[in-house]
Amino acid sequence: MAVRTQKLIADELQIGMFVSGIDRPWRETPFPIQGFHIESREQLERMQHLCKWAYVDVQKSRAQVTVAPAQDFSFVSNYFEEKQRRNGRELLNLRIRSIQNDRPYKRLTNLNTEMRQARKVHKRIRDRIKRTLRALAGDGRLSIEDLRDVSNQLVNSVIRNPDAFAYLSRIDSHSEDLLNYSIRVASWAVLTGRHLDLTREAMSDLALASLLCKIGYTTIPQEILRIKGTPTPHVNEMLKWSLVRGVKLLRASDQFTSRIVKLVSHHLERHDGSGFPRGVSGRHIPFLSQIIGLSDYYESLVSYDYRDEPLSSADAVRELFSQRDVLFDSYLVEEFIQAIGLYPTGSVVTLNDDRLAVVIGQNKARLKPKLLILEDGRKPWQFFKRRIVDLNNPANDDFIVASQPALAPDSEHRHSHYFRHASSF
Repeated sequence: MAVRTQKLIADELQIGMFVSGIDRPWRETPFPIQGFHIESREQLERMQHLCKWAYVDVQKSRAQVTVAPAQDFSFVSNYFEEKQRRNGRELLNLRIRSIQNDRPYKRLTNLNTEMRQARKVHKRIRDRIKRTLRALAGDGRLSIEDLRDVSNQLVNSVIRNPDAFAYLSRIDSHSEDLLNYSIRVASWAVLTGRHLDLTREAMSDLALASLLCKIGYTTIPQEILRIKGTPTPHVNEMLKWSLVRGVKLLRASDQFTSRIVKLVSHHLERHDGSGFPRGVSGRHIPFLSQIIGLSDYYESLVSYDYRDEPLSSADAVRELFSQRDVLFDSYLVEEFIQAIGLYPTGSVVTLNDDRLAVVIGQNKARLKPKLLILEDGRKPWQFFKRRIVDLNNPANDDFIVASQPALAPDSEHRHSHYFRHASSF
């Protein structure tokens, strides 16, 4: 299959190449939106100054383009060395042995079967959180009964099939309210817990604390929370201090154990001691709080809730790796990425021939997931001709050239096109 589009970093661009896409909105550049040939050294230097990478149309280019997988994951090369990863996992297991199962979890259902259950659980979680928030607004008290029940249902779904709930949460990433954000954080956290073979009880606490980690936001004026994108320093301080008020709400309820309160109160602490509110570091941070904090940090990178332009999953992984043993424990970062995949289930990716696809399952080779083709770059994919592609199949010569960030919440047509139809496969 001929490769049409190649993703190159800006330093690899040459005069004569045809640029068909860039890493920023066209309106922020002097370049024509329909694409252009690089005609001069001045134009090339301008391109390299404004952009970090670009898509180059191989067929239209006058200069030769070396075709190779564009995603450079050399920054995780050590992570893919089996011996080093195994040693790191063994050290991690020694620290969490008391909350681990003796045997790893096994996949019990296929994706289609579990998706039906996951949708019901997702709806129940939303309904229960809404009920909890209404009760909080009414008498100022929190109730754990409803939330504990749906936390267990979330855990059971992820145990049966780790891809279904992750897929469902990811395709809902354009819904930006507190409910959906908390559910997405919980799904990453429980997915990591399953990967680490944590007990059901530990994962239930992990899910419940994740759903409650932003409960303090209910004390912030709603007009501030409606402002999406990168928060100002003042708003950022309000968001941080809301954690203190949220912990007070949890402590005021006699239904929440001290364990849950502790997990929530430590989820903004960081490995190097730069976190909030106590500035504790390293292993002084509860292990489950570290998972919640990492899940929360990752979700803040890939959603519109805290960024004007969210990162793609691959770029978010890049950022996580840069924070190993800085903000987060290096072994936990590596296991987190192993759990969710370099291209998490539900992510939209671009293939080497411009086709768009959504990740529907993970393989042991994390660079080669299972995909559902959405669009072929020339015309919308006919959904009655859906095609599932396994990149790990040796007979398949496709590869991923880029992962796409979450779609903007005002892209209603594209949301419908990419997600609503895809989620019914």
